[in-house]
Amino acid sequence: MKKIIPFAILLILSAPSFGQQTQPSPGLPKQDYLQKSKKQKKAAVVILGGGTALFLTSFVVPKGEQTGTTDVYGIFPVQDHKNDRIKAVLGLAGIASMLGSIPLFTASRKNKLRAMKLSFKNEMTPQPQNSIHVYRPVPSIILKIGI
Repeated sequence: MKKIIPFAILLILSAPSFGQQTQPSPGLPKQDYLQKSKKQKKAAVVILGGGTALFLTSFVVPKGEQTGTTDVYGIFPVQDHKNDRIKAVLGLAGIASMLGSIPLFTASRKNKLRAMKLSFKNEMTPQPQNSIHVYRPVPSIILKIGI
């Protein structure tokens, strides 16, 4: 009895699941690749602009008051300012976001090239039916190779 209840629950839960799709989803057509490329490029430009703004802001922030500290050994005076760490963080964040936009630019270019090379079309092909040829549409992929 202890084994029958878990087995029945497992059987009930697995009954509505299916092993495969009955209609497989088609690949991305040309328009989808172009739209994806435009979105990626727009995101890359925004990230690049934001990184540039952060980097330039690090130069605009004033130094602030000078803190008269000495080095670790207490021998040499160090010219530290109040806003040095803020400036460093802004500069590094700007550089990091500018470098982060590079993969989006390359992905955008790849998707644009895929859209230019790949397209889908229904070709009319002759197929025999009752000793005559009937033209029926067959979905096909067109791949353009630039020479």
